Amino acid sequence: MARKARAPAESASDARTSHSADGWLVDGFAVGDFFFASPTLQQRGWRAPDMVSAYQPADRDVVASLFARAREHGIGDPVMFGLIPFDAAQAASLAIPSRYACAGIPDYSKPGAAETRGAGRPGILSREPVPAPEAYGDMVRKALVLFDRGEVKKIVLSRAMDVVLDRLLDYARLLPDLLARNAHGYTFAIPVWGQGGDAAPTGVMVGASPELLVRREGDRIHVNPLAGSIGRHADPDTDRVRREGLARSEKDLREHGYVVSDIVRILRANCDELDVPDGPSVIGTDTLWHLSTYITGRLRDPSMTALDLSRALHPTPAICGHPTQLAFGHIKDLEPFERGYFAGLVGWQRADGDGEWALALRCALHDGDRALRLYAGAGTVAGSDPDSEIKETATKMETFMRAIS
Repeated sequence: MARKARAPAESASDARTSHSADGWLVDGFAVGDFFFASPTLQQRGWRAPDMVSAYQPADRDVVASLFARAREHGIGDPVMFGLIPFDAAQAASLAIPSRYACAGIPDYSKPGAAETRGAGRPGILSREPVPAPEAYGDMVRKALVLFDRGEVKKIVLSRAMDVVLDRLLDYARLLPDLLARNAHGYTFAIPVWGQGGDAAPTGVMVGASPELLVRREGDRIHVNPLAGSIGRHADPDTDRVRREGLARSEKDLREHGYVVSDIVRILRANCDELDVPDGPSVIGTDTLWHLSTYITGRLRDPSMTALDLSRALHPTPAICGHPTQLAFGHIKDLEPFERGYFAGLVGWQRADGDGEWALALRCALHDGDRALRLYAGAGTVAGSDPDSEIKETATKMETFMRAIS
């Protein structure tokens, strides 16, 4: 759906000078700056001494205080960018930049558009899986035992890959490249604040998520859960067979059903109107087909912000499991690392509550230098195959690996 872009907080002439030759708001992008692109709108913020930030759990009072501080700093029409961790009780990274611009999405399909800037792609000096693939397979097998006991129906298990590059990331090339690989998704580079306030960022969450959790426009909301995936194939006929097979897969439809039923239950408690399709459709990225259900509704309480509703839904079974609280506890026991902002929320919001929050997927934590931790997860249910889940998580990491190397 097309969205009308609001005028940026800075002057039109300032915003125009921020565009690169092919229309991207990425020139001079540095660690501590902000970028978020939906399918129709790109937004850029610059780190500056008069911006305001917070490093606290993202409740209503914290968000309201951040916007109040922005007004005190004279920031007109403030836009908050943020990262909410998978465990939302932990500290979020929230900030409102004083310098901001927005624009439509340019033609990323122009030959060479994403390749003409910067010093070229970095090389990979090392990569180390966390945990090793066979250990991840053991995690899946432990989950299958839990399913057999009837304790839980779905658990999303993730793994990571630590990568060291031979040079710094060129965000001016990376960000358009990521969006070109997932034109219908949500491309982001949002700084992580170690302490908040005037502290320097400790890193950047950067990625291209396929999954919108909540978009709010006035009292209208849009929610697009994905669950159930299969890798794409270079041969068109094989790719079509895979797509059609996913649409009929009992295992994947069951996994998707857990996600949609839980989301709809929460939305019905908060919406007067709700439009839920009878069944999922199949959508694609450059590496995967996904089962997708696009839900729209009208909020019962118009003061409920995009982030309020996102937090009511988070974590969904799409990135946690079902029943959610049981799955959440098992994830803590099974995964050998803290997810941090991976599988949390990433997005933006205005003071009136309009905004977009996507799930932080197909992403990496960049330390600001040459090291990254890539993340991927897969939903496991009864009947899941450990080898298939290893392959699915590897495929999901490929979106980012192809963009940087």
